[in-house]
Amino acid sequence: MTLLSSLATARRFRIRRKETHHIQPANPRPQRRDCQGQLIAALEDMAGPAVVVTDATMRPWCSATFIGAQHRLSLQLSGSDAAQQADDLATRLRDAEFSLRGHIVADISVDDVRPASECDFSVTLAVLTIEDW
Repeated sequence: MTLLSSLATARRFRIRRKETHHIQPANPRPQRRDCQGQLIAALEDMAGPAVVVTDATMRPWCSATFIGAQHRLSLQLSGSDAAQQADDLATRLRDAEFSLRGHIVADISVDDVRPASECDFSVTLAVLTIEDW
């Protein structure tokens, strides 16, 4: 055995261990809060008494910096002027600001406006909410 190989062997087994420091775990993040009920109530207030929410789905969403949810809502407007109400609602939603406790409406879009029957119109919305810490 040469001197160089014996030094390499000796060096290989010389591991210095430092004292172990205990890490304090962070407080767990509170459970996600649901804002879909608040969102539906705000939309019903904005659209008026002739609106009925016929379908509402929500799925969790997150990016590198935000946590939230994607909502898909179907509204039905009834009455003799349902077409005009649907157009007005779509126009007002472009600049609407919602007051949701603990959440921000980051994006809202009208995906579809179509007649559901003779006097009814259906409006489909896609909404992105994020948690406001």
